[in-house]
Order: sequence, then structure tokens, then C-alpha cells
Amino acid sequence: MEKKKTSLITAIVLTLITILYTVLVWKVDRAPIGPDGTWVGFSSLNGSFRDAIGTNLILDKVTDIFMGIAILVAASFAVIGLIQLIRRKSLLKVDKPILGLAGVYVVIAVIYVLFDKVAINYRPVLLPGETELESSFPSSHVLVICAILCTAVFAWNRILADRKKLLTALKIAAIVVMAAGFCGRLISGVHWLTDIIAGALYALWISSVYIAVMDGLGE
Repeated sequence: MEKKKTSLITAIVLTLITILYTVLVWKVDRAPIGPDGTWVGFSSLNGSFRDAIGTNLILDKVTDIFMGIAILVAASFAVIGLIQLIRRKSLLKVDKPILGLAGVYVVIAVIYVLFDKVAINYRPVLLPGETELESSFPSSHVLVICAILCTAVFAWNRILADRKKLLTALKIAAIVVMAAGFCGRLISGVHWLTDIIAGALYALWISSVYIAVMDGLGE
């Protein structure tokens, strides 16, 4: 019961923090410091950080690899879920942590589409081959990498509990990929600082809600 309560409170707190942070980035210290005079929240902070780090297009491409790894992890859970569905002949008999991950992936997709259509900040640079600026808030790479791998760690804990060595290796690999993806995206300079932080925050929020639901179901 205590675990369920803690998970629920954590999810509620992160929900409120995420909403507040989004509003602050949307409303505070906005100025036209972006390309083509696009307006950016927390412009003093974001402008200073952009000027300090510049742009590294190599790191931009490298972080695509980390996002690809995360997507492969998501695909692996989809395959496991499909195998369980075929063998058990009922969707309700598929492991609940895996069913929950399907919901996680839908939420990630909704957030991606939502902020692509309603851009809070546009990117600080126009990348080669692009004809128009993309939405920068939240960083989709950080969101996808961290949300998929954070929730994957929880699911691995449940479905691989008796395979300690494999579980440990997967956890370490997930942490390394998340850290590398976050840092690589941060230093690449293709997002504003606040938007990188937003990607991590939204990922934590999604993960906290997923964990709270799983704990509430007793999984």
C-alpha cells in the first residue's frame, strides 16, 4: 500500500511540475532571438547557452543512433507482447507491464504530434536539408530515448526478475544510452536548453504515471 501511495504521489507531483514548467517556458522572458525572429521563452538563459555551445551537427547525427536503440527496445516489447498474445490467445493474458508500454508509446506519439502542431519554441538552427524550422519543445530525441528506456527498466524488472545478470546488463545499457542521448543532444546545440530539460521532464512524467498505474494494478 505504501508503495502504491508513493508512486501515485510522485506521478501527481511530476504532472503538476510538468504543466508548470511548460507554462513558464511558454510565457516567461519571451524574445525574438531565434532564426527568422522566432520567439523563445527564457530567452536570456537560452540565448546565453546557445552562444556558449554553438552547433555540432555530428552529435546531432550520433544522437539519432541512441533514439534508434530506444525504438528497437520498444519494438522488442511489441514482439514479446505479440508472441504472448498468440500463445495465450487473449489480450488480457498478455503481461500487464507490456500492455502498459503500449499506452506509453501512444502518449509519446501524442506529445510529439501535439507540440509539432503547437510549437512553444522553434529550434535555434535550421538544419541542412530543411526548408523550415522544426518545433524544439520538448526535445523529441530526449523524450523518446528517456521515456522508452525508463519504462523499459521497470518492465524488465518485472519480466526478467529471475535473470539477474541479464537484468543488470540491460539496466546499465539503458542508463548509458539515456545519459549519452541527453548529453549529446544538449551539446549538439540543435535545441534550446529549456527544451532539452523539457524532454527529460516529460519522460519522467510519463514514466511516473506508468509506474503508478502498474503499482496500482499490483504488477
